[in-house]
Amino acid sequence: MKRKLFAMAILGVAFTTIANAQDNETDDHTVQIEIPEVAILDLEAKSSTSITLTVDAPTEAGLPVSFANAKDSSVWINYSSIVGSTTEASRTVSAKISSGTVPGGMLLKVTAAADAGNGDGTVGASAGQITLASKDQTVVAKIGSCYTGDGASNGHNLYYSLELDPTAGSYADIDFDDATTLTIMYTISNN
Repeated sequence: MKRKLFAMAILGVAFTTIANAQDNETDDHTVQIEIPEVAILDLEAKSSTSITLTVDAPTEAGLPVSFANAKDSSVWINYSSIVGSTTEASRTVSAKISSGTVPGGMLLKVTAAADAGNGDGTVGASAGQITLASKDQTVVAKIGSCYTGDGASNGHNLYYSLELDPTAGSYADIDFDDATTLTIMYTISNN
């Protein structure tokens, strides 16, 4: 009987040793993580991104036309961006007149306000007021990996103003036959 107990004890120790050896067994595999480059921009408004800037006629003889109401702030820039820290550390949004010409004697200006704060990440900073021309000019700078939120009231509000060119004699260049439609193009690009 003692031999059977002794044999069972040895068998028990052997199974315990085998079981412990299996507890220490490991294996591994790789997990590849891919992150896309993202640079998406759009313009949003509550109704339409088409705006009208109107110069008001004077109400009294001897007064100039008024640009006081030739303003609009209904359009917003929304964007999403994922940058690469070594290849494309930041982005900008630029604007230009891609079609049409501002009527003589006038300047069309735009300012991008500070981001509304409804997104996350390194959103861009306003570059201040610019006078639109046919050449790209920075409107929002220092954009990192971020998103602004989608739709009107998200991202950067655009403030347009049509103004009399301050150059002496420019009032003489104003011509009612010059009423026109312009196309303003916004581009998000790498620095």
